Amino acid sequence: MEQKRNRTSPFDAQHSIAVVCIEPSLYATLLAIEPFRAANRMSKSRLFTIEFVSIDGQCTNTNLDISIPATATIDAPTTYDLVLLYSSYAWGGQGKASLFRWLRRQASAGAHLCGLDAGGLLLAEAGLLNGFKATGHWSTLASFKELYPETEIVEQLFVVDRNRSTCAGQAACLDYALFMLDRFCGRVLRDVVANEMSYPSVRSETGQQRQIINGNAWHSNPVLLCAQKLMQDNIEDPLSIQAMANECRISQRELQHLFRKHLKASPKNYYITFRLQRAKELLLYSTLSVRETGLASGFTSSATYFRAFRARFNTSPMHYRRSFQVNSSTPDGRRLY
Repeated sequence: MEQKRNRTSPFDAQHSIAVVCIEPSLYATLLAIEPFRAANRMSKSRLFTIEFVSIDGQCTNTNLDISIPATATIDAPTTYDLVLLYSSYAWGGQGKASLFRWLRRQASAGAHLCGLDAGGLLLAEAGLLNGFKATGHWSTLASFKELYPETEIVEQLFVVDRNRSTCAGQAACLDYALFMLDRFCGRVLRDVVANEMSYPSVRSETGQQRQIINGNAWHSNPVLLCAQKLMQDNIEDPLSIQAMANECRISQRELQHLFRKHLKASPKNYYITFRLQRAKELLLYSTLSVRETGLASGFTSSATYFRAFRARFNTSPMHYRRSFQVNSSTPDGRRLY
């Protein structure tokens, strides 16, 4: 018989959290649970129970070679209020089918499922993000968009969409956990916990994961912000500069003037920069062929793609990928998606 607690008010009920880790970052995993542990301590009540759920019954190894002991397994009938699925890598483990069945059972029982870092790709592979908005660590997003077009992928710290969440991982885990603490128990307790953790400025879900090229300059004018979003949202099928100007409701000449004034380059130059950045991410973190990475970055011919890539980075896409793979078996701590 499944075990699940019914909620009444935020402070009357316990909220159960399951943490499922697949080769995770240790510090990020701890950030994801510490606000809930602190909430128990600050409220002097057991608001949250936290289980580390093992897929195979074994301890989970982290990137610091410090093991996380299992306190439960996916074979147990327990269901949870919140499931945190943390993965830092592409995973092809033998327990994947069992994990997917367990996740679907949790979802059917009403659990809120969250994929941390690359965990969102596993939720999508399990069919649990169809029709949802989602994010992940920036290095996974290009592949995420290619592999799961039925999911709307955005780059931000975290996304909460109905009973699904996804998070960039790393330091964003803390912001996400504080958001969920607010959702479970209210803003007052969240603020008390944030202050206890010396983290008074909690970032919102739409915060940036990484620094955008000339980031401050984009914010100097709302038209530039509009143009930036259009470029990043239309990588595979690039807009013309005229179409972009129309969307921004100004003339093409005015758009070009704003780019030169604030960004010291043309709209075309920046568009190429964003498209080549997408190509680099696909070369490093996807299993698409070199030609496919060009198509996915808006280049209609391989010759045009290779010329643009070499002109910008002084190397070919093939050599760039090969050098990355040869120099590290787990580049940037990750395996290819």
